[in-house]
Amino acid sequence: MPIDGPQQLLYEKKEQIAYITINRPERMNSLSVQAWDMLNDALEHLDRDSDVRVAIITGAGEKAFCVGMDMKEASEIKAGGGPDILKLVKDPMLQNVRKVKKPIIAAVNGMAFGGGFLLAQNCDLRIAVTGAQFGITEARVGRGSPWAVPLLWMLPLGIALELTLTGEPITAQRAYELGLVNKVVSRDQLMSTATAMAEAISNNAPLSVMAAKESFYKAMDLGCQAGFEKALEIYEPVYASEDAVEGPRAFAEKRKPAWKGR
Repeated sequence: MPIDGPQQLLYEKKEQIAYITINRPERMNSLSVQAWDMLNDALEHLDRDSDVRVAIITGAGEKAFCVGMDMKEASEIKAGGGPDILKLVKDPMLQNVRKVKKPIIAAVNGMAFGGGFLLAQNCDLRIAVTGAQFGITEARVGRGSPWAVPLLWMLPLGIALELTLTGEPITAQRAYELGLVNKVVSRDQLMSTATAMAEAISNNAPLSVMAAKESFYKAMDLGCQAGFEKALEIYEPVYASEDAVEGPRAFAEKRKPAWKGR
């Protein structure tokens, strides 16, 4: 996918997996206005690309996955009489990460602070290196974290409050123990583990995979009973699809399914 301007964000597609890398290691992979919008554009692109079934988001280098918005740039914009940096970007709360139909894996290679925590939070699965840290640091710099509300469905209330009120980070191991992180691996295993998980997803029926993601998030929004009813509605075309016939047939014939996504 062509991306205009300096390569603050890299996008690569290998087979049915999209790899998105925030490429600002010298700035701890903080998001400038340009990088923020490039990330949004990359998400829109992969959502439209029928050849992509799953994506992996990571950061360049070994120190940080992403530390949120570029505080230096934000300060300079304000000092020059400009608006808050969040008013200059297309998707200030990174909600489009969850709106992408395909699953997204966060390969957390280092610190995930502030908006970087938000980015990892809004991905569907999280794999982190040993030594990575997760922190909601907004209270330390007079910012806000309304985007952290979904943590009420992901972590115990006391832990969510601890993260937002103290600003103190937790380790990848602690995040794993709490269920926020799916796997903790060594640095040299990070991308291979993320790719193996992505391949396992891409090998499955794409309609079923996308319906699973959509139904879970809709259920979170609606509550249990209404969410269940919405999930039945979402899965109806899955059950009526050609893939729903192909799956059992391939199983019976002891071969790999040839998914069509319809």
